Amino acid sequence: MKYDRIITIILVLGLVVGVSGWTGAQEANLRDYHVLVVKDLEVPPGSPAPESAGMQMAEKAIYQLKRYSEKYKLFDTIVKEGGKGTAGIPSGQKTLILKGEVKEYSKATVGRRIGRSFIPGGEYTGTSAFAANYQFVDRETGKVVYETNLRTTSTGSEDTVEYAMDRNGEALAKTILKLKGK
Repeated sequence: MKYDRIITIILVLGLVVGVSGWTGAQEANLRDYHVLVVKDLEVPPGSPAPESAGMQMAEKAIYQLKRYSEKYKLFDTIVKEGGKGTAGIPSGQKTLILKGEVKEYSKATVGRRIGRSFIPGGEYTGTSAFAANYQFVDRETGKVVYETNLRTTSTGSEDTVEYAMDRNGEALAKTILKLKGK
């Protein structure tokens, strides 16, 4: 009886330590990267998003990332692929490439606004949404370092897809802040 209890405790502790090590290995560490190159997001064919949504989201992401980088020193350089600053990237610094794909692009509708007005406090929620899948790729190896899906909605007073995209860029910056360990 006592022997069985000891074996069970050892197995449970081994399982806990093994799973915690496995989940810790899943979390990416972006501390070594000093340069971020942002690509335009891909817009899949048949998507309700306009073709310009990928370029627009990349610009919004760069704006939010530069804002956070000034405050928290996330990256030395943040540039858009094919932009002015791409040629001036030092070759000795580790570079991270951010690419993604638009997953959801829904505009505000009057019907949803009316429906939410019946919910207490619902009039303050937005009806527009934007979602994207982001991949962080090491430039040297081409391996995906980290991948995440981010979905954001608008708020009641700013019920536009553009505002949902702004919030998505800020959520992306907060994700990188967490991954950088700051």
